[in-house]
Amino acid sequence: MLHAITHGKTRLYRRYLGHRDGIEKRVSEEDEITALIMGPLAFLPASAIGAFWTALARWNSPEIEFPGGAVTHAEMRFWPRANRIEPDLRVELFWGQEKRLLLVEFKWQAPLSGENQLHKQWQDYLSHEEREHALHLFIAPDTSEGSNALSRNDVWKGRLLLRSWFDVLNVLRHLAGPEVPSLRCWSSEVIRCLEKLGIRPFRGFKHLSAPEVVPQKAEVFWRGFDGFAHLVAPELPPLNVSQQAFFSMAGGHCG
Repeated sequence: MLHAITHGKTRLYRRYLGHRDGIEKRVSEEDEITALIMGPLAFLPASAIGAFWTALARWNSPEIEFPGGAVTHAEMRFWPRANRIEPDLRVELFWGQEKRLLLVEFKWQAPLSGENQLHKQWQDYLSHEEREHALHLFIAPDTSEGSNALSRNDVWKGRLLLRSWFDVLNVLRHLAGPEVPSLRCWSSEVIRCLEKLGIRPFRGFKHLSAPEVVPQKAEVFWRGFDGFAHLVAPELPPLNVSQQAFFSMAGGHCG
């Protein structure tokens, strides 16, 4: 489906921009986008899977550490369920005997399912042992809900990573390392798909033309300020101090 979208063979992606055909009562936008974008990644070699997820985790968070070398084994489980809690994705990365677990929650155009959704995923879905080597990723167009969750109760202690879909795009555009050839086909299709969904890289202001300069003799609204030297002092009538005068409430003059 990625190829059909990026090559203009379907307009199905418009459903993720809010368009409806009037027949479907409900569109599972987040689940479909999760499968559409991340599904093909699960079929790539373990080193490629690990290269993407470690790069995304460390994006704007260089302090995040992973074991050295390439990932030797990787598992991506979509919508795993435990204790009546179902995150969108569970990623397990292995470097020989060392393991890292990434719990991922995707959002598109819907809010969290309750203000404690992320807290429950971390505290109730994961066991105490799993939390010891886990990271929690919240990926959304706007990550403010993740920030709100942190401000209410920071149970993660630095292991809740807030990433926008624009961050995902930037990671794909800046991937480096020996694993990149395995990721190139997938990443190029995802980049083009995200652009269809309105997530595009900033390309600067090169497309803007320089404004036309108004000729000096042209009439303009503001002509500058030359001071009050050109004003003539008004003539004042002679003051008759013997004449009584007062002003009415309406502003009229009475003598």
